[in-house]
Amino acid sequence: MHMHLPALVQLAHWARSFSKRDPETLEQLAKDKSEAKAEICAVMERLADKHGISPREATSATLEYVDGALDELTFDLEDELRRAR
Repeated sequence: MHMHLPALVQLAHWARSFSKRDPETLEQLAKDKSEAKAEICAVMERLADKHGISPREATSATLEYVDGALDELTFDLEDELRRAR
């Protein structure tokens, strides 16, 4: 029995940490990414406005970059969450 105890303890720790990442976390992550994108766009638009750059140009340039950066940042986590479903 003692030989299996460490494995069971590790399994319990894994289950507890994984249960915090339930499928609802994927939806929350999507919402958080959307909010982050909006905040970043707002900052870029303020900068553009301050320096006479078209807000449309700022938004266009920002969205391309931010979408890619957020996807790269969260890819592994999203993949893990999708597999958990």
